[in-house]
Amino acid sequence: MNAEETKRWKAKQLRYKKPIVRDLNLDKIQEGLWNIMEECENIRWYTDSDDGNDSLINALDGDEDEAYEFKMAFADLCAECERMQEDLQEEWIPNCFDTFFVAAGAGESFRGLLGWDSFEGDYFGIDGTDAWAEDEAKKKMKTITKDELIAAARQCFKVYQSYIGLRNRYDSLKAAIDILRDQNTGFLQTIKEIERLYEAASKEQGITAKYSTEWKEFERYTDALPQEAWIQ
Repeated sequence: MNAEETKRWKAKQLRYKKPIVRDLNLDKIQEGLWNIMEECENIRWYTDSDDGNDSLINALDGDEDEAYEFKMAFADLCAECERMQEDLQEEWIPNCFDTFFVAAGAGESFRGLLGWDSFEGDYFGIDGTDAWAEDEAKKKMKTITKDELIAAARQCFKVYQSYIGLRNRYDSLKAAIDILRDQNTGFLQTIKEIERLYEAASKEQGITAKYSTEWKEFERYTDALPQEAWIQ
């Protein structure tokens, strides 16, 4: 090996010295909050569109008040994510936040651990050395006083609970809007296509109207629809 390859190799072997939980670390939480906010804005745009608004109202049996409340749930969630982003910048976050969750064994529930590579300047997987990484994290946590550990644990769990609460709310709302998109948008597009074809066919008048191209296209389209499409 040359000097550069040696540095790269040593850095890789020492990744476990500075571990984080893959899906539960401060950067991942901040990224998750931004993603939720972006998705909430996308959903707001969708529900404000004609197709999206019609889909939502149709799914809620024409209840416009309930549809409005559904939209507001996304708006409230977006605002609370933004508030948490601000809190993460303004409130005290323990320096040991990422280390705490590694030491607590959170990697088992949040897709394992990542280790810092000082040569590459980034985090990478450390499969096979998770136990060593947890031991390193425990050693670091033991260097602080008991009072500091209690205060840090309280704050870490407070951040964790706030984020998971927002994440769960988003997942539930997102699942509901995905169902509306899949089931209702196609249904409404079918209705609009029937209306378009019917309007075009209705322009043809007289005894020979039913032989026109417009009427034939309308009948061909409606005949191809399943019987369920006519059930209200």
